[in-house]
Amino acid sequence: MPIVLAPASSDADFASAVALRDEVLRRTDLHLPVETHGRRDGIPPAIELTRTGVAGDAYRIEIEATGARLEGSGPAGLRYAVETLLQLADARGSLPLCSIDDAPDFPKRGIMLDVSRGKVPTLETLCGLVDLCVRLKLNVLMLYVEHTFRFRRHPKIGAGAAPLDAETLRALDTYAAAQHVELVPNLQSLGHMEHVLKHREYQPLAETDARWTLACAEPGSYRLLADLYDEYLPNFRSPLFCADCDEPWDLGRGRSKQLAESLGPGGLLLDHVRKIREMSASHGRQLMIWADFVHNHPERIPEFDRDVIFLDWWYEAAHDYDKVRRFAEHGLAFWVCPGTSSWNCLFPRMDNALTNIARWADAGRRHGAGGLLVTDWGDFGHYNLQGNSWLAYAWAAQHSWSGDEDPARFDRAFGRVVFDEPGSAAASLYRALGAVHEAGFGVFNGSALQFLFFDDVDRAYFVRGAKPAPVRRSLAKLDRVRRKIASADAAFAGDPLAQEELRYAADASIHALHKALAGLAYVAWREDPKSQDAAGRRRLAREMTRLADTERTLGQRLRELWLARSQESNLAWTLRRLERSTASLRRAARALGSGRVPAAPPPHEGFAPGSVIRALRDALKE
Repeated sequence: MPIVLAPASSDADFASAVALRDEVLRRTDLHLPVETHGRRDGIPPAIELTRTGVAGDAYRIEIEATGARLEGSGPAGLRYAVETLLQLADARGSLPLCSIDDAPDFPKRGIMLDVSRGKVPTLETLCGLVDLCVRLKLNVLMLYVEHTFRFRRHPKIGAGAAPLDAETLRALDTYAAAQHVELVPNLQSLGHMEHVLKHREYQPLAETDARWTLACAEPGSYRLLADLYDEYLPNFRSPLFCADCDEPWDLGRGRSKQLAESLGPGGLLLDHVRKIREMSASHGRQLMIWADFVHNHPERIPEFDRDVIFLDWWYEAAHDYDKVRRFAEHGLAFWVCPGTSSWNCLFPRMDNALTNIARWADAGRRHGAGGLLVTDWGDFGHYNLQGNSWLAYAWAAQHSWSGDEDPARFDRAFGRVVFDEPGSAAASLYRALGAVHEAGFGVFNGSALQFLFFDDVDRAYFVRGAKPAPVRRSLAKLDRVRRKIASADAAFAGDPLAQEELRYAADASIHALHKALAGLAYVAWREDPKSQDAAGRRRLAREMTRLADTERTLGQRLRELWLARSQESNLAWTLRRLERSTASLRRAARALGSGRVPAAPPPHEGFAPGSVIRALRDALKE
């Protein structure tokens, strides 16, 4: 059976036909030749690929006994028709008789991947992510950049962080465009500027001594941004540009305080956005910014320029998602931006992520969002591994295209599309592993297990929050899930590396919980030396030594898995965190062996977000 293109078909149409041919050959060993005919009559049964227009994601499929007809509203729609046809085909190459008329709920559907918090993926990985976008019918990819681009005019920015360069971005942009994926440029332009403002020559542009936010009252801030935009933006063909501007915590509190007071509440951010909007427009780009600080002064929302796109986000399941109506009421464009809940975690908080995605999609659909962008951050080092986000990406694709779906049907589709799996075992493992985060205490925007994993038993800040009963319950669940992951090779045939990433997450989580139990016993001994006799101290010392050895091995495995998809980047920084924890375990073992009781840990501040951030920053400084 041939794949038949119309005479006026484009190179993009031919690429879709070739993609269909190659995938059918790979799956079924059947070769379908690609042909072009001036007329249809006289041709035996065929798969016809046609287009009705020059743009659009909608498509139709008609499969009859005499062949199949795929019709896209544009080149992207035709490629999505091909992807659906491949989902319909069974292992023998048989197709069901059917009629499909399909189009997405959101015009823009995509992924934002953090490439600034310690991990910069290889070009091969990024191209593979584009391929995944195509299979999931996602049409936007955004890379969050604070400093990880090699600027010729400002070479200190990004030095030593394995930054992306212009050639890599041009290559990725070209590859993505050929796959109907828009690579949207992203460059932080207000808060989160610590990697730039730490350098002496840029410190005069910092709002405060925290060196976190650009000072809007300093003309040099805009000269710097102009330089960065001039060098960065020409590498992309997208008409959009995300300048971020999120979380400028010290905005208007230092060098720009007088200007902020003159502009009134919320005026400084409004003025800054107007300036960078003009800079963005000079490059032919439509500006996008995150909406968090915009919501702080809703009365100023009508004053923003009508062509600014607001990216509204919040990542916990409990949230007032309908706040986006503020933009809709004023005729302003906005996208909804859920998260994968993978950061500050060894494995994503799956239930939170799936609920967050579904609720944002629902709110965006009801209030008229122009897009859904699922965000994948890497707070505090991006040790969360890439393959652990696949299920959340697919769930976002489902909800941005056609809304909610029966979980069992979704899980089977996820296995088929992402892993070439005939069943739903992979999805079940993602859900099961992602459901285990209990340790007796909760931490906002993260998993207790991750905080335990990196905690040192000297300070035992997070260890002291653990409770033996929930820790043991979680261990029992993780032991079962870990065994299932290890025996699920067939479920991950299409991406064996993802299986190893899940296995690592399970092992690291199990280690974190064993460490919590041993750490609690060690803290109890420091507070009351009579709690352990000599035999008990020896047993606990052996356990601390075993945990230190395990942690060292886990660090080696993390290195291997990191480098399988990413550059070296700031891997050493994450491994130093783990090494400090390992060293604390060995010190504990020595103290127990000698019987010399170290001082008890300092009083605990609790797990309020501010206290957790302080504890983390104190640990990272050491």
